[in-house]
Amino acid sequence: MRSEAAFPTIALLKAVLLTVFVVLSFVNAAAEASRESGAPGPSGHLGRRHTHASLERAKVRHAASTKNQVHSVAAKRKRAASAARRARGQQSIRSERAGQIQSALIREHYLEGKPSGVWDQRTKNAMVRYQAENGWQTKITPDSRALIKLGLGPRHEGLLNPDSAALGSPHELNVEPEIPGVH
Repeated sequence: MRSEAAFPTIALLKAVLLTVFVVLSFVNAAAEASRESGAPGPSGHLGRRHTHASLERAKVRHAASTKNQVHSVAAKRKRAASAARRARGQQSIRSERAGQIQSALIREHYLEGKPSGVWDQRTKNAMVRYQAENGWQTKITPDSRALIKLGLGPRHEGLLNPDSAALGSPHELNVEPEIPGVH
């Protein structure tokens, strides 16, 4: 089995072919110039003559293929940039939800003042501090665990078995579990 290093890459192959084409173009141009002056040209040993028209056709073909390559690379970059700009997930927090989060942060003494309903830098900083002090990640705010601990998580009314739902335990959430039939 041969290693991949034994085979030249496509880019290297293209570069070599382009170099050969450029060298041949210069040799043919020099031969054409020497034929016009009457002196024997450097490519006389090749046994064939290229007219000026055939050289121009080769240049046009090369320019067209290079242009197509440039456009395909530009198109790939444009598609990649478009995909990178495409936002995923929730992009903003509604005013009502921001107010609920601010109220909970004020209650827990991580934020001061009255809830404004605006997800501003002051609120983000308070949420980052709250998440950090609980040992959670701080890059994405609000974290679902933080919302649950603040009492803003999912509702449990419709669950058949709320005690065994895949959520934090009531003790972790600082709430007393509701046991049906016991008041």
